[in-house]
Amino acid sequence: MTFGGLALPESLTVFSIDGLTAFRAMPDGPERGVVLFVPGFTGSKEDHRFLVDLAAHRGWEAYSYSQRGQADSIAPHGIDEYSLDTLAADAVAVAERIAGGRPVHLVGHSLGGLVARAAAILRPSVFADLTMLCSGPGGQGPEHHRDDAAFVARHGTLTWWEHNNPLGARNEDEVFVRERAAASSDDNFLALAAILRDTPDTGDALRDTRLAVLVAHGDADDAWPIADQLAMARRVGARYEIIPNAGHLPNIDNPEYTTELLDGFWSQQPGPQDPSTNHKGES
Repeated sequence: MTFGGLALPESLTVFSIDGLTAFRAMPDGPERGVVLFVPGFTGSKEDHRFLVDLAAHRGWEAYSYSQRGQADSIAPHGIDEYSLDTLAADAVAVAERIAGGRPVHLVGHSLGGLVARAAAILRPSVFADLTMLCSGPGGQGPEHHRDDAAFVARHGTLTWWEHNNPLGARNEDEVFVRERAAASSDDNFLALAAILRDTPDTGDALRDTRLAVLVAHGDADDAWPIADQLAMARRVGARYEIIPNAGHLPNIDNPEYTTELLDGFWSQQPGPQDPSTNHKGES
């Protein structure tokens, strides 16, 4: 099974939820619950292809979707169509559609973590817990992605990708990422870049939901300051884990370990822990 030249696990099926394209993998054996992955900036459902497959093999009914304006999902015109509130409402709508009365284990990667957190705050009753994967407490400051956004506003997302990859696409993954950039919305890029700059810290509101929270990142994550992720975990009373042999994309770099970690979190429904404790994977 392929999409845009990218090889995908055979367990995945493709469908659409109100114009948002999604992957689904049904569980091997008895079903243990339902999980939903939210991709980050310039991402899509394919970013979680390995986690969806591996989670299904562990008994979870697993889904990932492309946010509006990403890849082959709907792409309404106008930057206002991509506000954090709108993206969070999309995440809630997808979760409600797949839940079948079950609480949904929600995982957001990078900017997807900000979306997932906003969704959990918006409708906590829909969710069993929240994982912030390589994500942070809020925006990273007024200069973050400002130059990239200015470039995209002038030239478009595809030209931005080509500018940053002067050798072109050299393997099937890079071919896919180039095609995804070509298909994705410039308005999505500009709005999400602003979310990454300006989103306030809503840790208090998240803690008030009383949802169990996991904060996890790769041991070499260079996109979100690791100190900020640790501080966020402490503030919200979250479990904190470091994923070995991974950068900002543990879902790609080390999906087996990441799935094992998530499986344990979903299964145990842990309460607040002291994130300064030395957890598995932390040096």
